Amino acid sequence: MVFFVVLAFVNGVVNIINKMINLQAKKALGTANGTLINYIEGTVISLVIVLATGASHDNFAFLAEVPPLYFFGGLFGLVSMVLVLAGMARARISYSTVVVLIGQLGTGLVLDAVLTGTLKPLKVVGILLVLAGVFWDKAVTERTITPSHPAA
Repeated sequence: MVFFVVLAFVNGVVNIINKMINLQAKKALGTANGTLINYIEGTVISLVIVLATGASHDNFAFLAEVPPLYFFGGLFGLVSMVLVLAGMARARISYSTVVVLIGQLGTGLVLDAVLTGTLKPLKVVGILLVLAGVFWDKAVTERTITPSHPAA
């Protein structure tokens, strides 16, 4: 269990670093070019891993046997990255990260409810508490930065 918690934590750290790098690429190259560079890099690294692990793919004919649904992972990843880049350009990284987390938790909750037929109220409360925390932090931050009384 501890291993998976550490793994999830490291994934979170890597994800934030990835978002920051992608945001800088977007600023320097534009959204489309930054996304293209990211996906070309991912493709090259994936091919290196496939070749380095000794997977025997003399030709890539196996791709014809892959169910079409599996290719949507890349499409959803692309849409996700473009949306995150668009959102991060207008919001702090911490807010965009938490809002993405809320989206993931909410989607997981809905999918669990649809697939298992059960809805767990405590999970809904947890998501609402995280959302309330974002709004509370934003209100406190704005109050701290923008005083409510003009200086005399």
